[in-house]
This record gives sequence, C-alpha cells and structure tokens, in this order.
Amino acid sequence: MRQQAFSVRSENGAVLCGRCRLADSWGSRLRGLLGKKKLDTGEGLLLTPGGSIHTFFMRFAIDVVFLETDLTVLGIRETVRPWRMVGWRGARSVLELPAGTCEQRGLRTGDRLTLSDSADQNASVMLVMRQGDDSQVVVGRGPLSAATRTMAAMDELDVGVSALVLHESDAPAA
Repeated sequence: MRQQAFSVRSENGAVLCGRCRLADSWGSRLRGLLGKKKLDTGEGLLLTPGGSIHTFFMRFAIDVVFLETDLTVLGIRETVRPWRMVGWRGARSVLELPAGTCEQRGLRTGDRLTLSDSADQNASVMLVMRQGDDSQVVVGRGPLSAATRTMAAMDELDVGVSALVLHESDAPAA
C-alpha cells in the first residue's frame, strides 16, 4: 500500500519538502531511506518519534533536521554522509531531506515547520486537451485537486486531456 505524502513548509513559507513520507512505526523508522539510490529534490522522510538517525548502508548524503513535538527546529546537520550517526538531545522527530535543502531554503534553528496534505498545494500544471484533430495547451497555477477536477470534467465532455505537473524551474515565466 502506497503511503500518502504531505508537504513540509518553514514559517517563512518556503517548501522544504513537497513529497514527504511519514515513518511512524518501528519497522518504517528502521528502514528509513535504505534501498533508495537517491533522495530527489522535494522528497523527504519524517521519522517520529525519534531523536537520532543513522546513514549506515545509504548511498547518498542528506540534511537532517531535529524537531520538537510542535515541529520547532532544534538543530540541523547538513550533508550527513553515509555511515554516520547523528542525534540531538530533546528531539522528538527527525526530518531527512536531500543534501543542501536546508541552506537553499534558509532553514534555521528556532524555525517552526508546518505540515499539510500535498494534494492541496499549488502547482504549475500544463493541460493538453484534444478533440478530434484540434488540440490546445493550457498552463496554470493552482491546487492539484482543481487540475484533477478539470481533467474529469473534460473527460465527461469527450475531450481527451492529459496533464503535466511542472517543477518551479520548468514553469513558464508569468
């Protein structure tokens, strides 16, 4: 069964992780990121409860954010390489992110993070609609759920439609 992802933002609104999974059982925390070849930009793993992690058997470096119960950042360890152990006294949860994310997003000790359902987050979406030999491309920004509803409505009108979610760097200039 696929686990639902959620979004993690800093208090200044920066998206730290648009597709974060939750590891909240003994087995899921033990497995963590093992077996992954890399952690893509926008991906992450929130381990709870927990105050320490290891990178044994991993193939890539990660940023590690130690959190209080209310998701306030207690400490950050950037670019933790494989075969290391790190922890933070008093941490209740640990957020694992791609190496460099904390610096790129300006995350600091004392920042408070928020979690939300990633399906409700805004995204740049390109819709390609086809009817017969005609086609039209529409690019917009809004909740992914709205794009899904639009696709369903177009399908009911017998208009073929496909969608592509664009990364921020891929989105056309406004």
